[in-house]
Amino acid sequence: MKRLKISFFGKRLTAVLLCLVSVAVLTLPMTAHAKSAGKVVRVGWYESPVSMKDENGRRSGYDYVYEQKLAAYTGWTYEYVEGSWSDLLQMLKDGKIDMMGDISYTEERAEYLLYPSLPMGTEDYYLFVTPDNTELTQGSYTAFNGKKIGVNKDSVQEQYYLEWAEKYEIETELVELTVSEAEAFGMVENKELDALVTIDGFGDPEKAVPVCKIGASDYYFAVTSSRTDIYEELEYALNRINDENRYFNQQMHEKYFKTTGSNLYLNESEKTWLASHGTVKVGYMKDYLPFCAKDPETRKMTGALKDYLNP
Repeated sequence: MKRLKISFFGKRLTAVLLCLVSVAVLTLPMTAHAKSAGKVVRVGWYESPVSMKDENGRRSGYDYVYEQKLAAYTGWTYEYVEGSWSDLLQMLKDGKIDMMGDISYTEERAEYLLYPSLPMGTEDYYLFVTPDNTELTQGSYTAFNGKKIGVNKDSVQEQYYLEWAEKYEIETELVELTVSEAEAFGMVENKELDALVTIDGFGDPEKAVPVCKIGASDYYFAVTSSRTDIYEELEYALNRINDENRYFNQQMHEKYFKTTGSNLYLNESEKTWLASHGTVKVGYMKDYLPFCAKDPETRKMTGALKDYLNP
């Protein structure tokens, strides 16, 4: 009986040692890349739905959260360099910054930028007009003839727009922009531009709404050509993230773009239907929490259904 106890203890000890060895082996790649801990990476930052600041100047958004995820694997420290998207792209080309997110792939850019094998997401491109513009709508393609269309200089959206315009035989005045997205939307609001080409997450119900989808593409964290060290570590980190959760990009998109994309806006037929029907009445079951119930004090609906229905 005593021998059995010793044997059992020996097996337990062996199992524990094997687990420790396994953990050590699994962490070797991380240890190798942890040598870059403290490495300063200069990252391009432009104000947009993917990279924002709150009223206290704290950074947030899709790009920022993704960058922090990368830093967990690489040990990087970021130095953010701010500017317009077009200016930052030129700085990335010139090596004045090391990395920048939200860069679609083109063969021309690949000559001076390093692209990892995995994208950071997929985005859709739309034409935006002012909310009161009833002339430029989905399907009214000929109405775009002669209009001023703004697009970020050197952006992939420009090529997508040109292909879209050629497809529908539209001739417009294309205005290349090097300003911030906020300034670009201001130009639409002030009638300096008739429409703006940008991603679907950039809309503002008060200033500009999407009317025509012109294309879509994957986008990446791109690295300036001279920083092969950063490129190798980026490739490693992206693959580790994908290995651990192949749905990470999708989950990020759901979190940051679900309520900012084109599905936030009503099209013309939906607006017409809503105007003709007036108030929409919704029935709910009482005493059915957490889904729905009547608040005993306010006598109004409460619960998950209320949160779902409210904008």
